Amino acid sequence: VKLKQGGNVVLMRHATAEKTGDPLVLKIDDCSVQRNLSEQGRKEAEFIGRAFHSHSVPIAEVLSSSYCRTQETAKLAFGLVTTWRHLDLLYALPEHDRDARTEIVAERISAYTGKGNLIMITHQPNIDALTLELIEPGGFLVLRPDHNGSFDIVGYVTPDDIETK
Repeated sequence: VKLKQGGNVVLMRHATAEKTGDPLVLKIDDCSVQRNLSEQGRKEAEFIGRAFHSHSVPIAEVLSSSYCRTQETAKLAFGLVTTWRHLDLLYALPEHDRDARTEIVAERISAYTGKGNLIMITHQPNIDALTLELIEPGGFLVLRPDHNGSFDIVGYVTPDDIETK
């Protein structure tokens, strides 16, 4: 996986979250009713950030869903985050909106042309809808945009093996 060369999209699942919270009807701006990062999750996010930094991985932009756990993962790992609601949890959307939302994200991945890597932090159902891959918390897929409506999966990294990538 050539993250140092840039031009990739890193599609990341938020780090490990607590087991309670997150009813489907929630206030997106109220972290008290959401599943938030656990202590382990905070450590994972910080570890990921240190690994990216120590390997000099260029980062162009960090996007996350509106959920507290994705934003906290982004802030702890990369120090910055821009909320992009298209990455919000698909299960919380009306069913008829899910495919359209997934298509918007897929188009942005396919069209990416930046010199650094675009980081997208989202949720397992969203990653599954885009790639049919099961990703553990804090894990990520490295996607190579084809600039033609699609992308290739060129790597999968877990928090356990990030040091070797």
